[in-house]
Parts: sequence; C-alpha cells; structure tokens
Amino acid sequence: MKFVFLPLGSAGDLHPMIWLARAVAARGHEVVMIAQAKVADMPRAAGLQVVEVGDPVAQEKLLHNPDIWHPKKGFKVLGGLFPVWAREMLPLVKAEAAGRSDVVTVAAGIALAGVLAREAWKIPSITVQLQPSVFMSVESTPVMAAGLEWLPRMPKFARRALFAVAHKQVDKTLAGNVNAIRRELGLQGQVRGIFREYWYSPDGVLALFPEWFSPKQTDWPAQTEQARFPLYDESNERPIDAALEAFLADGERPVLFTPGSANLHGEKFFEAAAGACELLKCRGLFVTRKPDVVKKLPARSAVFAYVPFSRVFSRCAAVVHHGGVGSCAQGLAGGVPQLLMPMSHDQPDNAARLKRMGVGDYLYPKHFTPARITGKLKTLMQDRAVGEACARYRALMAAQMSPDATAAIVEKMASQALAKRAV
Repeated sequence: MKFVFLPLGSAGDLHPMIWLARAVAARGHEVVMIAQAKVADMPRAAGLQVVEVGDPVAQEKLLHNPDIWHPKKGFKVLGGLFPVWAREMLPLVKAEAAGRSDVVTVAAGIALAGVLAREAWKIPSITVQLQPSVFMSVESTPVMAAGLEWLPRMPKFARRALFAVAHKQVDKTLAGNVNAIRRELGLQGQVRGIFREYWYSPDGVLALFPEWFSPKQTDWPAQTEQARFPLYDESNERPIDAALEAFLADGERPVLFTPGSANLHGEKFFEAAAGACELLKCRGLFVTRKPDVVKKLPARSAVFAYVPFSRVFSRCAAVVHHGGVGSCAQGLAGGVPQLLMPMSHDQPDNAARLKRMGVGDYLYPKHFTPARITGKLKTLMQDRAVGEACARYRALMAAQMSPDATAAIVEKMASQALAKRAV
C-alpha cells in the first residue's frame, strides 16, 4: 500500500505524524508526506519522502501573529486557513494517487484535504487526532478554554446545548469555504457539523494518546481506535550538543522553561521565568526558537534554540511549558513535575488532566508571575505524592504499545477501507 501523510501545524503537530509515518514505512509500505514548505526539512531529515506545499514566507508570517495563541481569536485566524491549506494540498494528493488503487491518506484532523479527497476521488482516509479535547465529548467534557473548569460539572443537557452552539460557530468559520471547495470538486449538496462529524473519516480515526490518559467515550466516532503517545522529537537527528551537555553537567538539575515551538512571542513568559529562577535560586534552562526574546538571563542559566526533550526532561528538576500535548507526553515519559501556562486550543484541557493525574499544575497567563510560579514549583518539586505520581506515569509511558503495533492499526484500517472500495 501507499500511504500519503497530511500533517499541518508546528513541530508539535508534525512530530507525531513523522513518528507514525516512519512506523508505517517500517512495515514495508510506501510512504510520502505532503508537508508545508516551512517545516518540510523535519520529515526529510527523518528519512521520509517529502512533497512540499504552500508558501514558506506566508507560513512563517503566520507564526509572528500573536492572535494564534489568543483564546478567542486563535481559532478564527487558524480556522480560516484550514480550507486554504486543503485547497493547496488537494492537487498534490490527486497526483500521488494517480494510476494507483492502493493509496490511503493519513491526515491530521485539521488537514481537511484527506476527507475532501475521499469524497471527491474515493481515496480512503484515516483521521489522526492528538488530543482528547478535540472530540468535544458530552460524556466526558474537556476544559474547552481557559477558565472553563466549571463546564464539565454542568448538567449534561446544558453541556450538549453549549457544544451545539460551539459547532455552529465552527461552521460559521469553516462550512462556507469547505462547501465552496466541494463544489469545485463537483460534489453535490452541503455539509455542516465540520468538527462534529465531517472531519472524521468513516474509514478510521486514530487517537494518538493512551486510554489511561483519556478513555474512549460513547459519543466519540465509533470508528475511533486509541493507541499511544508518540515521543518523536528529532533527538536522533539533532542530539544533545556539547554546550547543552556541558550546561546540564555543571550543577544541580535546572528548571526548563519553554513557551512552545511555534510561540515567537515569549518575552513575558521568559521575564516571569527569570524572576522565578531568582526567587528559587535555581538554574534555568530556557528553550526558544528566538533566543532574543529572553531579555534577562538569570545567573547560572542558559538559553538554547533547540533541546531534545526526550533526552533532557528527565535531567530537570521540573519543566514549565505551554501545555501542548507533545510536551505533556514528554514530561510524563521523563517522570518530571510539570507546570503549565495554557493559553488556548487544547492546552487548558491538557493542563487540567495533568493536575488531576497529580503530576502537574497550571497558571493561566494573567497569573503567570514570578511569585506564583515559585509557589507552584516549590510544591511540585517538594511534594512526595507528586514524585510518586510522576514515577507511576513514567512506568506507564515505558509500557506503551510499540510503534509497530500502532502502525498495524493504521494498516488494518487502510486494508479494510481499500477492500470496501474494491466492492
């Protein structure tokens, strides 16, 4: 079979798809990844065949827009681009499938080219979701935005009504443009409920997180299968460099601070981090693509543009980050306490889950001050129960299903979909 992978997003979104693509390729299948030009070097360095898509200048410009992290503006900015990116990807998908009857796309949920190509050209597609919150379950309701911890405690009928409103808002942003693309492809009628049902391929939905993090709910798509957390972070392609190794070896374990791989607006985050390091009298390891946003570096601290989390988190006293699910998973694998500053998207729900698990805590941006950071970190680093919880989940991470077993799920979904197509 030939698998065409369709990732979208920053490193945190791309890394899991690279991991999965390599696992599928290891089972003897042909694999191609259609990746946005700005990040195409990542899958290429991982040994994958890559087809670049889009304008790298426009993709980089998006990262400089602070609204992508805004709890209300973020979806409007990004959601408005999902159909644009689908339109860019579709001709490349068609070209990869030309003359073949064994092609299957494996698409990130927001990579709508997967389900559109399935509708238009009968190319089977598997949807990949990375976080529990995207399922918007009424049965096990996520924290959908900062400050909405009360939402899961509401009566079920009220949650159902609120999600109905949310889906209507999503459709206001997406449905018109998605249906315009469908008309261009010769498809009849209109679709609604883009995030309620349309973006889930009937051929299969792969949830790349384990059941113990969030079990499958009865109101998730029936075709969903859960696997595990991928832990790919380019560590083989970009190992610990000499300067980082020297820093780690030169003193007590540092506290690592990072606002996320795609966050180019970390000035306030690192200002607060520096103040916390001074109050804690600890070493700080600051990680950001733009080191110039670190205006003040505490004593005995250092800043690096890239750090392989899978090799460094376990050598830290604690990690402080934005709450992306990939960083959360690396923290669990490293057995290290985590303090999150969730802003938007899936981050508030991930933060709430880590707190319930006993391995972390969180502060929203308006509360992310040196004094509050210090108080939270002292508790996390000194509480015996937190250490025991970190050790317990580190063991669960080590016992996750193998990459090959995860790839076998994809292979099974693809085989079944192709068999149905052939009938």
